[in-house]
Formats: sequence, C-alpha cells, structure tokens
Amino acid sequence: MFSKKEVHLIALSDLGDARDAVSRALSDAPADEAPGLRRAARILDELAERGGEPRVRWARGILERDGVDPVTHEVAAVRALRQELPGLSLLAATQLAREAKLSQQA
Repeated sequence: MFSKKEVHLIALSDLGDARDAVSRALSDAPADEAPGLRRAARILDELAERGGEPRVRWARGILERDGVDPVTHEVAAVRALRQELPGLSLLAATQLAREAKLSQQA
C-alpha cells in the first residue's frame, strides 16, 4: 500500500492578460483616461516583479492579513490557511506555510 502524497491546490493567474489589456487600452485612450491607465500598468508591473508562485503569494497574503508569522508560528499559519480555505488538507496547508516561510526568509 503505497500512496503518493501531493498538494492539490491550483492557483491561476491572468496577470499577463491584464497587463496586455491595460497596454492595449492605453494605446488609444483619451487624454483624460491615460493617467489612470498608466498607473494601473505600473501597479500590474509591480505585481509581476514581486513574482513568486500565485499560491504562495495567496498564502503570504492570508498570513499577513491575519498577523501570523509563519517563521515563528507555523502551526498557527497552517490553521489560518485551513480556516481561509475549508477543505485544504493538512499536508497542503503545511507545505504552503513552509513555502511562505521560505519566501519570507529569502
């Protein structure tokens, strides 16, 4: 009886599509809309520069919102992630908390 333990959490990101859409809109935008679109483009560029895997960014966001430091309070981090996403397995939440911890330490 062997089983393979995997983390089943899919995180989709269409950040690239959003950046393209804002760029297209900016190319033919009226003068009064251009400043807002340029600001939106900068925000999307900053998000892309932060990088990282979307699911780890999601986990870091939850932990930051809840004020949980995954470096010093891993159990609380796992609990916070599982409370935010009911059905998230203990294994998946633990892996996410550890990845968030590693990304924070980097």
